[in-house]
Amino acid sequence: MQALARYSLSGPWQAVLVISLLGIGAWILFPLMYLSGALLALVAMQMGPGKASQVLLGGLVAQGIAGTVLMASPSVALALAAVIWVPIVALGGQVWNRASLPPALATVALLGLVAVMGFYLLHEDPGLWWQERLEHTMAVRAPDGLMPGGDEDLAALIGRVAAYLPGAFAGVWVMGLAAGLVLGRWLQSCLYRPGAFGIEFQAWRLGKRWSGVVAACLFVASWRTDLAINLLVPLTVVLSLPAFGLMHALLQGRAGAKIWLGLLYAALLLMPHLVVVLAVVALLDGWLDFRA
Repeated sequence: MQALARYSLSGPWQAVLVISLLGIGAWILFPLMYLSGALLALVAMQMGPGKASQVLLGGLVAQGIAGTVLMASPSVALALAAVIWVPIVALGGQVWNRASLPPALATVALLGLVAVMGFYLLHEDPGLWWQERLEHTMAVRAPDGLMPGGDEDLAALIGRVAAYLPGAFAGVWVMGLAAGLVLGRWLQSCLYRPGAFGIEFQAWRLGKRWSGVVAACLFVASWRTDLAINLLVPLTVVLSLPAFGLMHALLQGRAGAKIWLGLLYAALLLMPHLVVVLAVVALLDGWLDFRA
């Protein structure tokens, strides 16, 4: 991984090559798009947003050409890359300008809120919009244009789930951006300042204003429950991150620290909803400072 990062930083064309190949590979294995985003974030953090923008432009051109040749649809290839690469360059540039990761991650949380609110402003009934498209997709894939087996329960399930898809997609998006920034910053630390990432990440505490943001989202529930949940999903994804740093800080140097951290990550894999608990812990840490 570090060798790939070094090669990407050896020049703009090398970065374009690596990031473009990862972007094309993401058509088959989507997590590769997050890895390409991490390397692009690394370029922005280390070489500045100007150089990163050049790499971004080259990567998008390569994606468009590859999409035309391999998919006969350059717009799909470009959209898939742009939704991660464009914001990651801006966010990596923010880290470069401020020499700090947490403000950029806070921006990611705000982007998630803006994305959900923007979707609600564009569509009078976001749930219905998603429901129609899901039902159309299911009908096209089913024989004779019918839902599989005429399953009314499936149609009802789609109707219930569709209302919360704006938040789900926003959550996946901000998770990709946050993962790219964190991985990019970690790589930068490994290459140039070993140990700096751990110090920065473990010291990250949420500002008290985030409690007000969460309270505002909860207040929205009295008006529209679906909107409140959709806002809280991407917000929770990002606000849970300082809790990871807190756990590492509290357990650092203690006996069995690796075991406890391993159990924490295993529990999250088995029960992803525990991320809500971590977000609450991070919010409380902003007020109580558990490290003190």
